[in-house]
Amino acid sequence: MKMIKPAILGTLMVPALMFTAGTANAEENTTTMEATYLTETPAGTFHTDALTGNRVKSSVEDDEDIGTITDLVIDEDGQINAVVVGVGGFLGIGEKNVAIEWDSLELTKDEQGEDYVITVNASEDALEAAEEYSRDEDEDKEKGE
Repeated sequence: MKMIKPAILGTLMVPALMFTAGTANAEENTTTMEATYLTETPAGTFHTDALTGNRVKSSVEDDEDIGTITDLVIDEDGQINAVVVGVGGFLGIGEKNVAIEWDSLELTKDEQGEDYVITVNASEDALEAAEEYSRDEDEDKEKGE
């Protein structure tokens, strides 16, 4: 009779252990996703450095340069929401940042088809009068958080 108890206990334990191992393995598979890799830039895409550092032109002032793109605001889905444009000042001194919504910009290629020409339907005065854009993390640093 003593041999039957361990045999019954062992018989009951094997399915329980298999279930536990299967559950752990299933959880592991759902949280680990294999990376995919690119070897070339996909058609219809560009790198951020194609925008940052570029001059923004005004479509209302005969394509006059009105600022320089200093940063991009990208959401968690990877979509560009806005570009941050440095306006005013001289050689970066006295310049302020203004965020322009992505949909407000027009991107075209230059005559050689290599670089983007970025235009916005606003004047330099309008950008200088716009409210300054500040990053949340910059405000947190100022508050000491």
